[in-house]
Amino acid sequence: MDQTEKLLMGIENILSVASDLVQEVDRLKRVEEECQMLKEKLFLKQLTSSEQDIFALALDGHSVKEM
Repeated sequence: MDQTEKLLMGIENILSVASDLVQEVDRLKRVEEECQMLKEKLFLKQLTSSEQDIFALALDGHSVKEM
């Protein structure tokens, strides 16, 4: 096996590892988003129904006066 073949095999290996890392980063981003949603749900469950309504209006960009 000459140097060129070894180099090409090394590049293929690096590309394979890089692809695996990109997939893992995407998976971790999804997990992070799911954790954030669960955290928000737990936070909202601590609020009364009226407080939840006000919070939703604030998230939608309504002013204090509008709420």
